[in-house]
Amino acid sequence: MAEFPEHPFWDFSLGVYMSEGVGPACLELQDAHELDVNVLLFCMWLGASGRGTLDAAEMTTALEAVEAWHHDVVRGLRAVRVRMKGGMPPAPDKLSESLRQRIQKAEIDCEHTEQLMLAGTIDRDADESRVADARLADAIANLAGYFSAIASVATDADRSNLAHMLGFAFTDLDTGIVREACDSL
Repeated sequence: MAEFPEHPFWDFSLGVYMSEGVGPACLELQDAHELDVNVLLFCMWLGASGRGTLDAAEMTTALEAVEAWHHDVVRGLRAVRVRMKGGMPPAPDKLSESLRQRIQKAEIDCEHTEQLMLAGTIDRDADESRVADARLADAIANLAGYFSAIASVATDADRSNLAHMLGFAFTDLDTGIVREACDSL
């Protein structure tokens, strides 16, 4: 089994994703735009950690770095796992569920690998002196850049889901400020 190096992006992602209601928000965004949740979290982490904004070239570099991996490996495993949900007769339910759970673990490891790949595209130190409002503006700018890169437009439902997620990334800010900032997406 691979031993993953510690990384603040992974720690950030787990903290946000495991928060109440974030998983379903991510799935809604993923389904609505066929986007990569890891890239969404990357955009948020860069801003939240004080690493700033991605310009268009940096966004392209990040997306190209993980495109094949995400499409072929992560989505491939996800498709198999989802297909196996509820059993796959004639395979015994107990065995197929056990296999599905192991596939889910492998899928998470592949997501972890993708996040390390994304983080490897940007070599910036965190600026912890950057005020929370500026870090939130950077995260919003990164998310806007991602939506632009995938030629998609955020809807009111998307802005609500992103505000919910960002609320857990920016716990030091009032949720009203976070929601208002998301209005610009």
